[in-house]
Amino acid sequence: MLGKQETELRRFRRSLFAAEPTGSGLASVLAPAVLEQLQAGGMAVPSRFGPVRSVTDRHAVLTIAGDIIDQALLLEQPGREGSVLTLSVAARNKQLGTRLAVDPQEARAWVETILGPTWLPHIYSAGALSGVAKGGSSTPRPLTTRYYYLFLGADGLAHTEPEHQLGVTLSLLVDTP
Repeated sequence: MLGKQETELRRFRRSLFAAEPTGSGLASVLAPAVLEQLQAGGMAVPSRFGPVRSVTDRHAVLTIAGDIIDQALLLEQPGREGSVLTLSVAARNKQLGTRLAVDPQEARAWVETILGPTWLPHIYSAGALSGVAKGGSSTPRPLTTRYYYLFLGADGLAHTEPEHQLGVTLSLLVDTP
């Protein structure tokens, strides 16, 4: 899984933790006014990794997106210090381009590969969120994109899930003793 993507993985990790939005690969395609607006709002430019071939579904390619945002902004709690790293893992059919559900174990493996084993005990899963649970009168479709959160204090250290109104139940990605 890693051999061909090692250089891109290193670039993705660097862009996630870049101090300036210009450190992101997407910054080169965004207008300067958009970059300024993101900075003013306390947000970083999302970084992307992929598409890479899925190891569990031969018809799928995965894209991982990540960004870091101020906790005060995300949690709508003015004055709250720290930030939240968000990773999302999405899959598409490599030929048709249609969305596919992501295998949770494969998504977890990518998250661990990207953030490393040190951060793993502090990562929260929000499960699969994007997509349509019911398509009107058509057959229900699976929710497709898996989301993960890492809460960081102002000191840069991971901390437990704060009180929030995100509308989702978060669970630690790994069981801790």
